[in-house]
Amino acid sequence: MRKLLNVVALMLVAPVAVSCESAAEPTATATVPTVIPAMVASTPEPMSTPDPFAAVPGIVEPSNHGWPREVEGLNGLVSIPAKPERIINASVGHDEITFALLPASRVVGVGASTQDPRYSSVADRAVGLPVVTQDPETIISQSPNVIVTSPFFPADGIDALQRLGIPVVQTALSNDAESRIQDILLIGYIYGEEERALELADEVRQRLDRLQEVVGRVGETSPRVIALTRYFDSIWTAGIGSTEGGIIEAAGAINVAAEAGVEGNQTTSLEGVISMEPEIIIIPQPAESGAGEFLGDLLADASLAAVPAVRDGRVYVVESRYFTTLSFWNLIGIEQLGRLLWPDAFEGEDFGSFSSPGAD
Repeated sequence: MRKLLNVVALMLVAPVAVSCESAAEPTATATVPTVIPAMVASTPEPMSTPDPFAAVPGIVEPSNHGWPREVEGLNGLVSIPAKPERIINASVGHDEITFALLPASRVVGVGASTQDPRYSSVADRAVGLPVVTQDPETIISQSPNVIVTSPFFPADGIDALQRLGIPVVQTALSNDAESRIQDILLIGYIYGEEERALELADEVRQRLDRLQEVVGRVGETSPRVIALTRYFDSIWTAGIGSTEGGIIEAAGAINVAAEAGVEGNQTTSLEGVISMEPEIIIIPQPAESGAGEFLGDLLADASLAAVPAVRDGRVYVVESRYFTTLSFWNLIGIEQLGRLLWPDAFEGEDFGSFSSPGAD
């Protein structure tokens, strides 16, 4: 039986309607405030050795747990002068990590998708916060003193924000086991929340280990699974390096799209689905976006009648937020798929939710 696999990479196709990143272009006419609120400087107690932050990519001087501190983002070296108290991410996955590390009162703006429970696991905590886009003007209006965001944030927008003295750190999120832990520690370090980051990292690691143990109890042949969605009359599947594909493999199944050589998230055809012979089809698409209709069409299409998943009625709609938004919340996607694949092994298993700090 396949053990819990390391799984990688973010959903790569920007045009897909389920993308949780805003595509808005920044404007060149941002209103520049004369004063950005100062950050609160503090000097935490020295960390015990060996320092668990020493192996985290992006942390320039792991022994420095005071202020200022530096990190290396995808956009280069960034200095953070003091503990940030006004934070914006403009990225759903980063918001999901952020809300697990600190109180909602320190987040001063979120993207619209973070407030949408179809795509966000922290929508309840983001209710009422100002909505920002990737337009620097909407971000500047909230006077943040740090921004931690995704690789999809436009470079000219980052330049505009940094010219105002706002530290911006671009980081890619990963969903293989060790990189997931490192994402949490890096973001916790940026925020000055090392202790909480270590707690969350330990919680995530224990949950991964427990999932591996449950999946490892299954002695059957790995089922053949495909993730399909339909948007704008196009069928999409998730292959090598996709978030959905990684979840499929982590649950102990074969991702047939990856087996067929599909890279990332790509369009496919009914003929392509037939040729891949999936035994199970999952649809990680919100009901409001036509998931139920797509499921019905798959089951009713005569050309798919001999496909094992359709023949056996094993086509399932799953929660998009756990399968397409990249953060440690993908572990719930692994658990949900595991219950579909291995109901006996998961019977009686209660993983619960994740912990988070209170709202001050």
